Amino acid sequence: MDESAEQQYDFFAEWKVRRIPEPSREPPETYGQRLKDWALSSVGVDGAAKEIFLFIENSKIATIEEIAEHMDEKPEGIVEHVDMLYSTGLIERMGRAYFIRNPLSTSIVRRLIPRITESLRIIAKAESKCRSDATIYHKMKGRAFSDIGSAIVACKEMTRAGISPVARAVGIRSYSDESIEVEGPVIGYGHSPLHLVIVTESGERIVVGNREAKGADVEAHSIIVKGEKDE
Repeated sequence: MDESAEQQYDFFAEWKVRRIPEPSREPPETYGQRLKDWALSSVGVDGAAKEIFLFIENSKIATIEEIAEHMDEKPEGIVEHVDMLYSTGLIERMGRAYFIRNPLSTSIVRRLIPRITESLRIIAKAESKCRSDATIYHKMKGRAFSDIGSAIVACKEMTRAGISPVARAVGIRSYSDESIEVEGPVIGYGHSPLHLVIVTESGERIVVGNREAKGADVEAHSIIVKGEKDE
């Protein structure tokens, strides 16, 4: 992305992830440090940001002023790097000071991965909703049902025939009473209470039940089930 394109956006957080070769185990005496350098570079922590991370790690806790003194910089010259480490989840803040609570691998798994995943999920969901709104009246061929039990029977028939069922449910959100239409592959169903599990295009798992269903995401008043034989 060129600079002019980047200027069109306001960033809440920005992450960089690289797929680079894992370092050799030889020589073994430097392997641990080289592996940490590799992990930091893999999640976009290089140069000044890496030096700041290692300084905080060695200091246990450090303020912006202490970090700036170590880097021989003015505080405003390092804020961007510190903010990047914080938004990535590798360092934490307490008052005016920064510290590292968990090992690097733990921070990546518990903090960085969920943040990236959630950001991607929001993007996919927003784009999917835009297209769904634009094509809300598109037709879907299939067998229509007014209750989940009959739809489950149809899904089982298709599965036994080697066909992957797809369902569209129209109803209301159980927690907001808003009208909603969801569509996607059926990945499961159950009988206590009766329900279907649909995965939408954005990757969201939706539990669809009857209108009196308890605990379902969507209380459906109509369900259309189709498979390859219906297309």
